[in-house]
Amino acid sequence: GRYTLQIENQTDGALYTRHHLTESPPDGWLQAHLSTGQKMGFDAWLHSADQRRRLARACERAGAELVACDGNPLDAVWRDQPPLPVAPIVPHPVRFAGRESGDKRRAVGARVKEAGAAAVFLSAPDSIAWLLNVRGADVACAPLPHSFALLQADGRVQWFVDPRKRVAELAEHLGNEISCAPPEALGAALDALAAAGAAVQIDPAGAPDWAYRRLRAGGAVIIMKEDPCALPKACKNETE
Repeated sequence: GRYTLQIENQTDGALYTRHHLTESPPDGWLQAHLSTGQKMGFDAWLHSADQRRRLARACERAGAELVACDGNPLDAVWRDQPPLPVAPIVPHPVRFAGRESGDKRRAVGARVKEAGAAAVFLSAPDSIAWLLNVRGADVACAPLPHSFALLQADGRVQWFVDPRKRVAELAEHLGNEISCAPPEALGAALDALAAAGAAVQIDPAGAPDWAYRRLRAGGAVIIMKEDPCALPKACKNETE
């Protein structure tokens, strides 16, 4: 794609060794260059469970070990890193959505229950925006807010979102079945599910491995299954 063209024009070949993502994938590079006894660090927020497994297998074949870092060392030296976006989150009216959030939540919750889970962890911005009928502007050229959510099988939601993003009319739109908490409360919520012995569904291809690791550390029953919002979100209703 365009990135293979951009890298030739926008990076200095004297400073960077360029690799084609599909012809020379990261796991192949790791297997070829790591040595026995070495440790390879990774940021569990930036890789899914599936990605982590592929990298771990490559490290093991080289006699090395993949280790989650407590913090990303790039953040420690990125002094002009922009702050997290706090664009307002607004209701997406049903006249545009074509379906109430409550209907969506109960339907998706039923799919979660069928999978044998009590709740599902959601991290995809488009899935959460679709499920809650909200829109934001955290992502350039896309009406999406950054947040996380835990959808219960009965349709209730714990929404982890920066409170500075919520406009006044959002509370009435969300109703009583959606509770809000800051993103920092996500870890404790996952711990509580694990402590209660609840089975939790998580998307191994899309969700950050951090959430999987947190649930596993708490002894939770984890059901690895795709984002349950993906298919119903793709099936447009008449209004959409």
